[in-house]
Amino acid sequence: MSPRKTLVTGATGFLGSHVAAAWLEAGHDVRYTRRATSDTRWLEGLDVESVEWDVRDTEGLKRALRDIDTVVHVAGVTRAPKIPDYFQVNATGSARIAEAAVKAGVSRFVLVSSLAARGPDGGDGPVSAYGESKRRGEELVRLFEEKMEIVVLRPGGIYGPRDSDLFPLFEMAGKGWLVAPAGSPPLQPVYVSDVARLTVAAGTGEYAGLGPYPVAEEGEYRWREVREGLASALNRRVRMVWLPKTVFISAGVIAETAARLTRQDPRLDRRNAVDLSRHGWTCDTTATRDAFAWQAEVRLPEGLALTAEWYRRVGWLE
Repeated sequence: MSPRKTLVTGATGFLGSHVAAAWLEAGHDVRYTRRATSDTRWLEGLDVESVEWDVRDTEGLKRALRDIDTVVHVAGVTRAPKIPDYFQVNATGSARIAEAAVKAGVSRFVLVSSLAARGPDGGDGPVSAYGESKRRGEELVRLFEEKMEIVVLRPGGIYGPRDSDLFPLFEMAGKGWLVAPAGSPPLQPVYVSDVARLTVAAGTGEYAGLGPYPVAEEGEYRWREVREGLASALNRRVRMVWLPKTVFISAGVIAETAARLTRQDPRLDRRNAVDLSRHGWTCDTTATRDAFAWQAEVRLPEGLALTAEWYRRVGWLE
């Protein structure tokens, strides 16, 4: 297979930087979009091309898409101060890039969505503005299905090196305790390198159809197993502290409000607190495995150990 010229959006972020590296490792040429203020530290040392682009800059998007074969659209927001912001970025923004990709002659478009677009186990759709915006983004991108090959991936909870959202969990466990909602449903996370590797398979293999394809490790876990994995990764005893669901959700609301007042990212917000305490987020990855000959290779205990090692190496953890 000849190298493909690939555009990765969101490559300066947690998942996107791993995606860019995975495409490079697979022998492809990688270009990525960045804002003037983007922090590009995770891409330092990689042989990638960058194009400065703002969402209002039509010409910049045209430059970014010039001679591109494949787009991997990772960019999006998981937290926003106002509900319309989710839809502006995750829905309208995705459609704008897909439309421009069609005009540029892109042959395949890989949209990294979220299991939140499906909604929780046993439900009938998204239960948050974030999930609704990701579902709407899928619907808008699908409008271009007859003009280019589109693949929609729906990862569950992604974790791994460079993830600042999960870091407080390690920080807490490093102090010897782990707070979790009592009676919460099982977890089915996925390690970041496994997701990145799947984007390559979805973007270069024989076209298997739009999907959407769920992305997660095959095994399900309980919070006690998370505690055991963290204790092993950090080489210390970690005690569980169980909170009633209502208290856990209240903690998320308080943390979100405090973060908004101080203009910082919350370590826990209401949506995540509700998702963790009330909803199950599991999935059957058979269709994904059959379509792309893919399955997650990194199981949670190993993934937690690798993540802790990275946190220590860069000085986030002592």
